[in-house]
This record gives sequence, structure tokens and C-alpha cells, in this order.
Amino acid sequence: MIKILLVEDDPVLATGLSLSFELEGYEVIHSPNGKNALGKIEEHRFDLCVLDIGLPDISGLDLCKEIRSILPQTPIIFLTAQTDEDTVVRGLQIGANDFIKKPFSHKELLMRIKVQLRHNSWSEQKIIHDLEIYPDRREIHFESKALPLNRRQYDILTYLLQNEGKIIEREKLISNEDVSDRSVDSHISQLRKLLSKHKVNQIQINSIYGIGYRLEAH
Repeated sequence: MIKILLVEDDPVLATGLSLSFELEGYEVIHSPNGKNALGKIEEHRFDLCVLDIGLPDISGLDLCKEIRSILPQTPIIFLTAQTDEDTVVRGLQIGANDFIKKPFSHKELLMRIKVQLRHNSWSEQKIIHDLEIYPDRREIHFESKALPLNRRQYDILTYLLQNEGKIIEREKLISNEDVSDRSVDSHISQLRKLLSKHKVNQIQINSIYGIGYRLEAH
């Protein structure tokens, strides 16, 4: 079942949205603030996040940045009354996929959720270049054995596989201002060594000087 994280401090709106999501067959986990939401992310695997920008403890924009650093490819939709150009641009820069302005219709929001889930079809098990990907367990198997990937390595590898052949900027791999380019390079280096050690030779992560990386298949 698709699981949605809803971060909204208005209890009436949160109750209405939760009901709408559940009627569509989604599982909903509600958080009233940013700190609670980050705790939920440690406990659950989410397929999509719906965030209010005006939260009582931290800005939804800051929360988005934190979530994106943990879940690089999970779609994030903002609910907000702040749709000025600067807010929208900053939100997109730190990883938001869509904005919907308050007040809004539940029907429109549900459609936007479906569009994002359709684009992010990595919620189902699949096989790519002999790699068996199990999103529900956050595991990647090769020759019927699980690769010993840590959380960051799994996120980076699945994101690169999802965008095979495309040049991916470093910031897209780890969207966190506290993480340096050198740290990203270190994660990639460790991932390359791991793939080589386990003889996963059908894919290669190439460095694109000054920009980022590109995964290519042999």
C-alpha cells in the first residue's frame, strides 16, 4: 500500500485530508510539526510527502531540505498560501516537486498526488541490469544476494539507476547544505568499490567533471 506522510498543523484540515487520502486507498501518517515528521521518517518508508510550509516549529522549506537529504527520490508536494516567486523558486531548488495553493480542492490535490506517484514508479519491485530492487525493504540484490548497502548508498544507487544515462548534479544526490561536494564524492567512491567487490560490472558510475555523475550500462 502506498504510504503518505502528511505534515499539517491545522487539525481540521489534516483530518479532512487524511480521510480523502484513505478513501483513495492510501495509508496516511500525520505529523503536526516538523520535529515529529522527522521522527516518522525514521520509523516508516514513505512513497510521497505532503508538507505545509507554515509549521509551528520549523519552516516547511527547511523540513523539505531535511527530508530530501534522507529521501532523495520521494515526491514532495507543498501546501501553502505562500506562492510568491521567491518561495516557489526556493522550494523547487531544495527538492519540492509541486506546489498547491491554499485554499485548494481535495480533488485537485489527489490528482497531483497521482501524477507524482506515476512519475515516481519506484515503489514497486523491479529488475534493472540484473539488479533486483526491493523498495519495501530498501534492498538491492545481485545474483540472489543482498548487496551490503547502507542507507545513503541505497538512495544514491537507486536515484542513479532511475536516471540512467542522465548527468546528475551532486546537489541532487544529497540535497543538504551541510554536506560538501567532497562528502558526496566519498559516498560515490565507496559505492563504486562495493559494486566492484561484488562483481556488479554491468553498470558504471562515471564522474562528470565539475558537475556530478552519470550511471551508464555496459
